[in-house]
Amino acid sequence: MKTATIAIVITLTASACGLSLERTAVGIDAEGALHEPSATETVVPTATLAATATTTTAVPATTEPELLDIPEPTTEPPEGASEWADTVVSIESFWVESFKAFAGSGRYAPLDRDRIVGLSDDETELPPCARAGLTASDVEDNALAARCREGQLVLWDEDDLFEDLLRSFGDTGPTIVLAHEFGHVAQFQADTLGSAAPVIVEQQADCLAGSYAAWAVDRGIAPFDKPAALDAAVGAAVSFRDRPGLSPNTQRAHGSGFDRVRAFQDGFDMGVEFCAGYTDIPPPITEIPFSATEFATGGNLGFEELLSLVTPYFNEFFLGEVDGWERFEPTTVALTAWRAEHERVGDNATGTRLAMLFAAEAQDILGLETDTVDALLQQACVAGGAFQPLFPDEESSTVDLRLSAGDLDEAVITLSRLVESSIDLEPGFLFELIAALRIGFTDGIEVCDLS
Repeated sequence: MKTATIAIVITLTASACGLSLERTAVGIDAEGALHEPSATETVVPTATLAATATTTTAVPATTEPELLDIPEPTTEPPEGASEWADTVVSIESFWVESFKAFAGSGRYAPLDRDRIVGLSDDETELPPCARAGLTASDVEDNALAARCREGQLVLWDEDDLFEDLLRSFGDTGPTIVLAHEFGHVAQFQADTLGSAAPVIVEQQADCLAGSYAAWAVDRGIAPFDKPAALDAAVGAAVSFRDRPGLSPNTQRAHGSGFDRVRAFQDGFDMGVEFCAGYTDIPPPITEIPFSATEFATGGNLGFEELLSLVTPYFNEFFLGEVDGWERFEPTTVALTAWRAEHERVGDNATGTRLAMLFAAEAQDILGLETDTVDALLQQACVAGGAFQPLFPDEESSTVDLRLSAGDLDEAVITLSRLVESSIDLEPGFLFELIAALRIGFTDGIEVCDLS
């Protein structure tokens, strides 16, 4: 960055959504060893803006969908999973049905019932896993899947991690963690990862968790029998983001909040077959490290400095997209309302509010609706399209203004707060709104139909 960067380090986020957990759900590879890239492994580029298959955003349905039949349970509930035993059975039923579509051949082998365990604080003895060296401390405030000589293993912290997730996201939080970890189990059984970088392995597991969520929605299986569960899934995915500024090439990288939501929505929209392609054509990774300057400063711009840089950028951007565009300035009332959020969430909270406001102005100039749910979806798409040219790559490395580590996470959090503050939006709308943002960002403003 030459002169200024929109950047954030989230130190305090939307407490009502519990978006400040910043945990890491870890997968353990063959023989229980943490997956580490080999010397010959190809690292993940810091950004890949290649377009993925475009999905269609839509207003949540107002009529009840016709549900598919729930399949008969394929396994017995594991005693060690306590209250999550039925969830485990449901997830494994999904994999019995879906494994061939993911792996191309073969069948899913349900885990031994005594190797699926939620550990409480007073438990220190783990199921055996030769050479892994796993201890109870590895599971503390964590969840993991491991491939061991004695059989595959799924463990989680019942008293701390799952209790926190329950408080913040209801049953959705623990459910998507379990779906993620059983995604690792499916990866182990498919044995198709090859030399995939750790962040791609984790992104694929997030994608597979989204595929399970869609399967559960279609069958009315809790918690996805209620649209609000998808909104909670957004918050939970962001809460598990990597620390802003982490390189995606590190061993423990799982993805930014934006990346983890994108992967979950990929799986939800397009199924396990699409998730399987992650190892052949990696998804667009927006996780980027801080530069030396950004690391030293946290990268945050002050409120007035951000406005002085971003407002001219948006005016120039929309001048090239909207016939009849005239210079636009936010009102004093709007600026006053945004200042506290700027400090609480980060500087791209203001950038996101500005992008949505400019998008609404563009709609007004073009004679489009500005205050309907469809209009709000379009505004989020347009905001994503306006952010796309600011993402750093080789061609934009000399621009004066660019996004930095964590900015897209802030955009997700800001839209979450926008939805929370409205009493008129139906449950499930946040999931659609974030989908619109990511599609605009990934595929460009052209897909937003701003005409």
